[in-house]
Amino acid sequence: MPSHAHEPYIVPLDGSPAVGTKSVEEYYETVSKPHRWIPLRSWKLIAKRLYVEVFNRSLMDRGALLSFYTLFTGIPTLLGFYAIASLVLAQNSSRVRELSEDFISENIPTNYENEAHKVIDIVLGNTQQSVITLIVSVAIALFSSSAYVRAFSRSANALYGRHEGRGLIKTWLTMWALTIAIVTGLALILVAFFLEEDILRPILDTVARPLHLDAVADFFLVTFLPVWKYLRWPAIIALSIALIAVLYTVAPNVRYKKMRWLTVGSTLSLVAITLVGLGVRLYVNNFLHIGMYGALGGLIGGFFGLLLSNTILLLGLKLDAEITRVRELEAGLDSESLILAPPRSSQGAEGNNEIDARLREQAANFKQAP
Repeated sequence: MPSHAHEPYIVPLDGSPAVGTKSVEEYYETVSKPHRWIPLRSWKLIAKRLYVEVFNRSLMDRGALLSFYTLFTGIPTLLGFYAIASLVLAQNSSRVRELSEDFISENIPTNYENEAHKVIDIVLGNTQQSVITLIVSVAIALFSSSAYVRAFSRSANALYGRHEGRGLIKTWLTMWALTIAIVTGLALILVAFFLEEDILRPILDTVARPLHLDAVADFFLVTFLPVWKYLRWPAIIALSIALIAVLYTVAPNVRYKKMRWLTVGSTLSLVAITLVGLGVRLYVNNFLHIGMYGALGGLIGGFFGLLLSNTILLLGLKLDAEITRVRELEAGLDSESLILAPPRSSQGAEGNNEIDARLREQAANFKQAP
C-alpha cells in the first residue's frame, strides 16, 4: 500500500502490491487534458493488445457470461414492459394487441406467427387480470438485471487489471442504482420506438383531460407528434449512447474527472452491435422458415448475435482502457503492466490481497507440516 494513507491506490489483479496513482484532478491536468489526441503510431500497440485480449485472454468467455445474464434478464424485462403498456392502455388494449400483431408480422417468419400470437394472447390476458404480473415481473427483471450489471462490473475491472475498490455495501448500492438507470433507459427506448398518436391519445385522455390540461394534450397531439416522427431515431440513438456511456463510466472502479458521453470504444460498440442486430434480423427473416433446421439455425443465430453483442460491448470498454494506457505512456507514467487511472475507491480492494496472502500462508504452512 502507498506510504500516504490519503493517496489513491490500485490493487492489481495479479496479486502484486498496491500501486499509488494520481488524484483525479492531477490525472486530468497531467494525462487526460494534454494527451487527449493520441499519435497514429499508438494504434498499432492498441490493436495488438486488443488481439491478445480477444484470442488469448478469453474475452469471448466473458461475453458468454454476460449473454447468460442477458437471457436471464430478457424475459421478465419484456414481460414487465408489456405489462406496463397493457395496464396503462387498459382502455385501449385492442391497440396494444394490434401493435403486437404488426410487430410479429414484420419480424417473425410466417410459419411461426401463430405461436407468437398465442404467447401475446397469454401475456396480454394475464396483465389485464391483475397487477401481480407487473409487480413480479418488474421485481425479477430488476434482480436479474442487477446480476448482469454486477457481472459487467467484474469484467470491466478485469479489463483494467484491478480489483474492485468500493466496499461491498457501496458496490451493491451503486450496481442497483446503475441497474435502475439501465432499465429506465431501455424503457425510454421502447417508448421512443412505439410512441404514436394511437398510444399517446388514450394516455392524455386519461391523465390530461380530467386535470383540464387540454392545451398540453393538444400540444402533444397536434405539434409534437408530427415532429416526433423525424426525431424518433435520433432520440433512440442518443439514449443508446447515454446508456453505454453510463455503463462504461460507473461499472469499472475507474474515475475520470468528466463524464465521457462519447468515446471511441462506445462509438465502435454502438455501430457494431447495430450491425450485428441487422445481420441477425436478416438471417432470421430469410432462413427461419426452412423447416426444423431453419428454426434451429435461427435460434443459434440469435444466441450467436447475443454473444457477439456482449463481447463487442466489452471490447469497446477494453479499447477505451487501452487508449487510456497510451495517454499515460505519453505522459511518462509506468503503465506498461497496469493502467493507472484513478480508482473510485481503494479501501475495499486491499481485502482481496489480504485474503490471497492468508491463503498463500496457509498453503505454505500445510507444505511444511509433517
